[in-house]
Amino acid sequence: MATEPAPHSTILIVDDDPTTILLATKPLQLAGYTVLQAPGSAEALRLYTEHPQPIHLILTDIFLPPPDFQLSVEKNPYPRVNGLEMVDLLLEKKRDIRIILMSSTPGPDLCSRGLIREGLPFLNKPFTSEVLLTLIHETLAGPPTTQSPPKPSASGKAEVEWVD
Repeated sequence: MATEPAPHSTILIVDDDPTTILLATKPLQLAGYTVLQAPGSAEALRLYTEHPQPIHLILTDIFLPPPDFQLSVEKNPYPRVNGLEMVDLLLEKKRDIRIILMSSTPGPDLCSRGLIREGLPFLNKPFTSEVLLTLIHETLAGPPTTQSPPKPSASGKAEVEWVD
């Protein structure tokens, strides 16, 4: 039996497209959610770590901007990575969090390329306010996201493509 989401849940939207952030933020705020915004993974990871209150759900684009020059991803606590790698980094923190992936690339295309994670809700862009609010509500009412290993490629590394 699903529980009702907290009335004052905090949602972090991660997308490099300001229009998408605006289209998601407005209906969520009107519905009573606290909304935080980040244009990329580095900003989202920093915000998630440093925010004084819990962040209950992250709505993230799969294709985030590619990394700028950085000396080491391993030593950088806030690396600029794609959406799937960011999800893995967030889930390593072992906190109760819910995650929704989104993309303007159709779901079947993402599945065939191994870019949809089993068990993670998916929101296809563009979306309506009603579809967004329903998926947010259902996801918050469900169990927290758990870490699942990425599917390895022939080289042994997860296949994730950067898209400009």
